[in-house]
Amino acid sequence: MKHKDQRTHQRFSVNLQAKISAANDEGDIFFADETIIANISSGGAFIITDRSLPLGGTIKMEFLLSFENLKKLRFILSVESLLACRDKQVRVKASGVIVRVEKDGIAVIFDTDYQIHPLPPSSE
Repeated sequence: MKHKDQRTHQRFSVNLQAKISAANDEGDIFFADETIIANISSGGAFIITDRSLPLGGTIKMEFLLSFENLKKLRFILSVESLLACRDKQVRVKASGVIVRVEKDGIAVIFDTDYQIHPLPPSSE
């Protein structure tokens, strides 16, 4: 039987460096790694990892996006926030729930508690 794609958000293939971490119920971090986000949408991402993480577990992630990719993803932002990010790279801090575990990574659905910060211009 063919698997039906149930995604509601357009997904983009990317190669984003990311920092991910997971904590236990007491808030102690038991896993932290630098890895790659292979694809992303405004609703979630597929993260490359060989670590065995639990289905339904929560992870935190941090990654950089270009302004162009930020616009494509259509994160919910105020006009002021969008203008502050124009033509800059932005740092995204998000968390989400692991909804699929595969041998080469995990699929995560973002929760609504994400933060987007424009990076200051580099001093070249």
